[in-house]
Amino acid sequence: MPESVEALPDWDVPGATEQPYPAVAAEMQSTLAGDSSGHDLAHAWRVFSLGRSIAADEDADPHVVGLAALVHDHHRVVNGHEFVHPEATLEDVEAILTDAGVTDRETIDAVQHCVAVHDDYEYRDDPRRPDSVEAAVLQDADNLDALGAVGVGRCFAFGGDRGIPLWRPDGEEPCVLGHFDEKLYRLVDECNTETAREIAADRTEFLETFAERFRREWRGER
Repeated sequence: MPESVEALPDWDVPGATEQPYPAVAAEMQSTLAGDSSGHDLAHAWRVFSLGRSIAADEDADPHVVGLAALVHDHHRVVNGHEFVHPEATLEDVEAILTDAGVTDRETIDAVQHCVAVHDDYEYRDDPRRPDSVEAAVLQDADNLDALGAVGVGRCFAFGGDRGIPLWRPDGEEPCVLGHFDEKLYRLVDECNTETAREIAADRTEFLETFAERFRREWRGER
């Protein structure tokens, strides 16, 4: 598929214009273009940028991390709002990569492993954990984009996409703010690398400040 200008990030991302990344992004654009849940191509490019930066600190292969970042959320859009485990989409991931010109078997296998395990968490008692430093870095970069200011925006975008209310003070039904406790605050403990752990601690502190203020404003307090 020819390179698509729309598939490239609208901010400066080191390495983004180097092939095969634009070709992979162009393949993913048709898959993610209609997403309104915060798992769009802009998210993939942020994970690409942060993941490759972390890879430099953690002696990971930035090429594998970059490719995995661009394709990791294919599983979120293949069956509407129904959850599909990433491992069930690995053949699709291979097809996306090969169509974009990635043919090295070792690289494809490494990317597939990153994708397969990126959504597994100890706090959910998922048995699989990253078996490579690249998979560890990809998971960390993906989780970091769920934290901080962008993480807040993505969390509320996801809630709006799914019709979930902003907050239920009684805590008896799902709500967007409740997702902070259910998952987001736990991500700092899921970090695989020290680099990500430091970033996550800072971004989690922002979440806590935001949630406190949200509750005050929800009640109409000054």
